[in-house]
Amino acid sequence: MRKFAIWALLSAGLLLIVSAAAWGAGEKAKPEYVGAKKCKGCHKDQHKSWLETKHAKTFDVLSDEEKKKPECVSCHITGKTAKGEVLEGVQCEACHGPASKYKSIKIMNKKKWAADPETYQKKAVEAGLIHPTEENCKRCHKKEGNPNFKKFDFAKSKPLVHVMKSAPTSTEEAKKSTDTTSKK
Repeated sequence: MRKFAIWALLSAGLLLIVSAAAWGAGEKAKPEYVGAKKCKGCHKDQHKSWLETKHAKTFDVLSDEEKKKPECVSCHITGKTAKGEVLEGVQCEACHGPASKYKSIKIMNKKKWAADPETYQKKAVEAGLIHPTEENCKRCHKKEGNPNFKKFDFAKSKPLVHVMKSAPTSTEEAKKSTDTTSKK
């Protein structure tokens, strides 16, 4: 009887461990920030353009005292990487979402994207890519809690963030942007 009780207890424990592992494996890992340096690898022109914007310098405009206040820092940094690196400024992912999943070469592949932009656009969005809207911007560009608030106009502000054309969204645009034989 005692052997049976020990065997039953060990079996129940093993079942509990296996069940917990299977349950945890079914959860999707939350996308994480990777930083503008990673984005720059494929998006050199966009990165160079972004460096000239106010968004790239938002953390630098804070005073030392403001840099200690969570209510200030929350809109002047992008977040932290999985390794704990603070991503200063409003980097790519502050607007486009944490890139750990959509930066995959299976999704961000220039040739595949050019051949079928709608499919790869959909895959990127499913993996967490955000196409910023006015509402995204208004998380920070709002009067509440912002002593330096200036009236925000999304239509006028958007071109100042992306001073160059973004990635193509249609098949024709994609083909034009990857056609190296066409004359300019």
